[in-house]
Amino acid sequence: MSARLYNIQRRSEEDDALLRSMCASGKSLTLLTVKLKRPMAHIKARATDLGINIPGTEIAKRRRKPEPA
Repeated sequence: MSARLYNIQRRSEEDDALLRSMCASGKSLTLLTVKLKRPMAHIKARATDLGINIPGTEIAKRRRKPEPA
């Protein structure tokens, strides 16, 4: 059996406020996981629920320009 890395607790208004302020100031997802002590998937899901864009996570979503035929 593997050990749990995080002790997941209920979300609080303070956590949401910290998430909003850190994303607004351009902090990375890695720093968010350290400060909030939650897994990346949890932070991404919560940011999506709140309508917040996490800086640096849109890079992989960019579409390539179609090559001319």
